[in-house]
Amino acid sequence: MENIIKQIRDIESDLQTAVCRAEEYRNDAERGINVNHTCEGDMSWTKQDKINSLFEYLEDAKNDIDRLKDDIKEAKKHLTNLLDDVEYESVRQKAVGES
Repeated sequence: MENIIKQIRDIESDLQTAVCRAEEYRNDAERGINVNHTCEGDMSWTKQDKINSLFEYLEDAKNDIDRLKDDIKEAKKHLTNLLDDVEYESVRQKAVGES
């Protein structure tokens, strides 16, 4: 049982880390939007420069979301494996009790 609790806490920690990273990624995306708005008065930035900058931030955001998705899939896999272990143990205990 202690092992199961430890695994659940590990999964919880992994998910909390993912939530924190999602917040960071959102801040990065917002920063990209704000950087392009603050350049409005800067005549050295052409419209194409702003578009290029937004696309760079968009590409970074896409990559961040892909990494986050992979991390969540990994946590789900660990949770599924843990659930399988618990169900197996439950069936095993019932079988031993019926013998």
